[in-house]
Amino acid sequence: MTKGSITFCDNPEWKDVKPVPQDDGPEPLAVISYPPGFEEVHDYFRAIQKLGEFSERALALTGDVIEHNSANYTAWWYRRRCLHELGCDLSAEHVFTDKWSKDCPKNYQVWYHRRWLISEIAKQIRAKAPNAESAEKEIADLARKELENHTDCMQVNDDYKNYNGWSHRQFILQAFGLWDEELPFVEDLLRDDIRNNSAWNHRYTVVRKQSWPFSDAVKRREIDYAVKSIRSCANNECAWNYLTAFLGAEEGKIPWSEAPALEALCEEVLSAAADQASSCRFANETLATMCEARGDVAGAQRQYSTLKEIDKIRFKYWEWKEAYLLQRTGKAAPVSGDQ
Repeated sequence: MTKGSITFCDNPEWKDVKPVPQDDGPEPLAVISYPPGFEEVHDYFRAIQKLGEFSERALALTGDVIEHNSANYTAWWYRRRCLHELGCDLSAEHVFTDKWSKDCPKNYQVWYHRRWLISEIAKQIRAKAPNAESAEKEIADLARKELENHTDCMQVNDDYKNYNGWSHRQFILQAFGLWDEELPFVEDLLRDDIRNNSAWNHRYTVVRKQSWPFSDAVKRREIDYAVKSIRSCANNECAWNYLTAFLGAEEGKIPWSEAPALEALCEEVLSAAADQASSCRFANETLATMCEARGDVAGAQRQYSTLKEIDKIRFKYWEWKEAYLLQRTGKAAPVSGDQ
């Protein structure tokens, strides 16, 4: 039964169920004006829950509730209970969730339900398969199709930064061991949009899952990838931030002093600016960090002075960075708040 069809009270299938109305208390502060059919559907849903019924009609009823409010987590939960108790063939449910994942891609309940669904289908495949090898092959194909569905959802909605969708994708990759196949997908996304911060974050996760602990070769490869990206789009903050995952003083990172090509790139980017106002603040900040790393306090100060001029909205931050540098090197009194 969907919105606009015969009402529950007129349907013989539901004559044995007494609807349970919503209890807003004796004196509700603000009575909500629900759309047609909303109250009746939920009254019968409350009744079914009260009866503890997990039947075909209860399963269909959850679909009606979701049609009225797809974010109703109780309806999704009860739907899973029905599917489990009825021992349903979950292929039809796959089709049901295809619609919702594309129509409501930012709805967490949809993605969680789909995560449960894929896991349950995998269990069914293992239970029915003639041997483990054929089961794992079929499950891997299922997982790859699920990754394709996530890609389709992003494309249909022209939204490549949906947290819930990315979280689902990473669940599939982890649960079914597909990390090693993922890097080309990320590179395709970054070719389409080099500023896609979600794709940059995903790239780091993929590389970490593939290659942890990082070898020097992997670190150099990723640094080179980011540098190449900066050459094509110097004001892309994502690429500059990505460098800090592999460069720094922390254990396992390549020291800033061992990246002369990056320093040369910063100078190249800054010299290409028409004037100081169009200068790339990320290049200045990176140079300041590299100067600090090799103990060149005066060089770092020059960069912070420039940053205070070209990035006035963060003037106080750059002022603090400079003062903190001088404090650490014994050239100034403690910075306020650090005493």
